[in-house]
Amino acid sequence: MPFSPSPTSGDPEQEYFSDGIADDIITELSRIRWLFVIARNSSFSYKGGNTDVKRIGRELGVRYVLEGSVRRSGDRVRVNAQLIDAESGAHVWADRYDRDHSDIFVVQDEITASVAGVIEPALAEAEQRRVLRKPPERLDAWEAYQRGMWHFHKYSAEESQIAQAFFRRAIAIDPRFAPGHYGYALALQWDIWFFSGRPLSDVQGLPREEARLAVMLDDRDAMAHAVLAHILMWGSEWAAAIAEARIAFALNPNSAFIISMLGCVLCFGGHSEEALEHLHQAIRASPHDPMRWLWTMWIGGAHWNLRDFAAALEMNQEVVRQRPGSSQIHFLIASALALLRRPHEARAAFDRAAAQFPDEIPRLSDRWPWLRPVDWEIRLSGLRLIVGKLE
Repeated sequence: MPFSPSPTSGDPEQEYFSDGIADDIITELSRIRWLFVIARNSSFSYKGGNTDVKRIGRELGVRYVLEGSVRRSGDRVRVNAQLIDAESGAHVWADRYDRDHSDIFVVQDEITASVAGVIEPALAEAEQRRVLRKPPERLDAWEAYQRGMWHFHKYSAEESQIAQAFFRRAIAIDPRFAPGHYGYALALQWDIWFFSGRPLSDVQGLPREEARLAVMLDDRDAMAHAVLAHILMWGSEWAAAIAEARIAFALNPNSAFIISMLGCVLCFGGHSEEALEHLHQAIRASPHDPMRWLWTMWIGGAHWNLRDFAAALEMNQEVVRQRPGSSQIHFLIASALALLRRPHEARAAFDRAAAQFPDEIPRLSDRWPWLRPVDWEIRLSGLRLIVGKLE
C-alpha cells in the first residue's frame, strides 16, 4: 500500500508539512506486520499528479492506496485522507482533520497517530469483506485468518466454532504463520470464557501454547505479544502480562487492539488510572470497533478497582446495552447498586440476573483468575449485602 501526499498549493512550507505527515504515516503503517507498505521514494513518485488509483495498484502490486491532501489557511491546516481499494476504485475510508497550526510537529504527530490508528481496523474490515466472497477451499493462510476474525467478532457459540475452524485451516496451510496461531488462541480463550462452560483454568492449556508459539514464530508481531499478554493475565501472571503488553505497544503504539490490551492488563494488574488512559485512547482511535463493548467493560473494571462504584455501574449498564448476554455484568450491576446503598434496586437486579443466568449462581464466589484477590473481594462484598454469605 503506498501513501501519496499532495499539498494543494506551491507553498514550500506546506509541502514540507505534507511530506512530513506522509513520511510519518508510512513509518507507522510499516509497524503493522501483515501490511505490505510501499517505501517513501516509490510512493512520492506519484505526488502532486492526477493519480489513477487502479493504475498505481497495478504498477506497485498493491490492493489499497492511501492518498491525501493538505491545505493551509492562516493558522489553520486541513488534511484530507482517503483509503481506496485499488482493484475496484471504491472508497474504504475517508476523513478530514482540521487543526490549529501553532505547533507544526504536534499537529503532525496527532494527525499521523489518528490516521495510522484508524487504517488498521478499516483495512481488516475491508479484507474480511473481500474474503467472504471467495470459496472457503480457495483461501490462503492470510485469508483464512481474516475469515476467522470475521466469525470471531460475531460473538456467538456457533460462530466461535466456525472461527476456530478457519484459524486451524490457516495453521494447516502455513504452520509458521503467526496470526493463525494467535487467532486460534484468542478464539479458544473466548470460547472457554463465554460459550463452553469449561473451567476458566483451561485457558492455560492449548490457548496459552498457541499464543506462545505465535510469539516464537514472529517476535516482532505486536498482536502476538498482545494476545499472549491477555492469556498470561488469565493465569494471574499480572507482571508478565504487563511486560508483554508493553512490548506490543512499543512495536505498534497506534493499534486500537494493542492499546486496549495494554489498558486491560494494566487494569487487572493494579494500575487502574493508567489503564483508563489507554482504554479511552483505544475508543478514540477506533470508535466503531466491534470490541468497543469489551473496552467499556474493562473501563468499568478499572472504576471497580478504584472503588468508584457509581462510574462502574454506569459502565456496566452501558455494556448491557451493547451486549445484553454478558452474564457476569448483570451480577456486577447488582453488586454496585448494593454498594451505592440502593438495596431495593440491587435486589431486583440480582433476581433478574439469577432468573436469566441460573447457571452462574453456584459460581458467584469463584474468583475470576484475571482479577487480583483484593479486587475480587470488593465485588463479592456487594453481592453479600444482597444475599448474605456466598459459598
